[in-house]
Amino acid sequence: MSLAETLPLLVVVLLVLAGSGVDPSSMEIVFDGERTVETTPDAYVVAGGTVTVPENATVRGQVFVVGGDTRIAGRVSGDVRLFAGNLSVPETGTVTGELQTVAGTLSVAPGADIGRQTTLDVDTQPRSPLATVGFLAMQMVLLGGVAALLVRRVPGLFATVGDAVTHHPVVSGVVGSIAGTTMLVLFVYMAFTLVLLPLSIVGLVAEFLLVLYGYLVYGYLVGQRLPVERVDIATGFGVAGVLLGVDLLGRVPYLGTAMQFLLVVVGLGAVLITYLGVRRFEPPQIPGAT
Repeated sequence: MSLAETLPLLVVVLLVLAGSGVDPSSMEIVFDGERTVETTPDAYVVAGGTVTVPENATVRGQVFVVGGDTRIAGRVSGDVRLFAGNLSVPETGTVTGELQTVAGTLSVAPGADIGRQTTLDVDTQPRSPLATVGFLAMQMVLLGGVAALLVRRVPGLFATVGDAVTHHPVVSGVVGSIAGTTMLVLFVYMAFTLVLLPLSIVGLVAEFLLVLYGYLVYGYLVGQRLPVERVDIATGFGVAGVLLGVDLLGRVPYLGTAMQFLLVVVGLGAVLITYLGVRRFEPPQIPGAT
């Protein structure tokens, strides 16, 4: 499993821990290699590799399987949750708490001692076309209104970021892709230190808001090309058009996803290199270059 596939599952693990009311003091995550586990911290996450709880061994705490292969031949005094990967419990295995399957492959021998075994059905009913259109329209109105208000109050910010998007898209894209990936990985890893969990949540929210800021700037740029005199109203319509375009792109396999990713990284990079629009980006001049 790639890092891009693992990170969302790790975020899910954090949300499960937060929602369970349990306050673990330590956590360990395994990405690769072969491990024989006889003691664990309060929360143990298998994201890759091969992990085995041997016979006659007793581990305490919550075990999360989001990748790799896990074999519980001994005793786990706690809950075990399978989100992805492979989990097997032979006849000698014991799980005193809940063994919950969300996804992945589970194999439980008939003689295994399981406190409670459940399967979480994550399949949802398809959203009706009317609900889909309504949700998109709500986004258009809400974000269009926010963009119009911001342009009216601080018009220079959007203009500065928009200049970076239009005149320096390559630099913006490179900075956005590197910074966005680095921040996402950093904040998720910070969350697994537990002590820094509140800070990591704030960081993830901040990164999301920066990406959203980039989309609002795209709306501003589109609004500049509309036959509307008032900049704020034009920006509101522009944001609505951008959201509609992004939604349509999402329906195009592969190419649409690639275009969405490109929009995200260029917008994020433009926001960062202009210091949120406070300073106009000027590429460095190489001495002696003409």
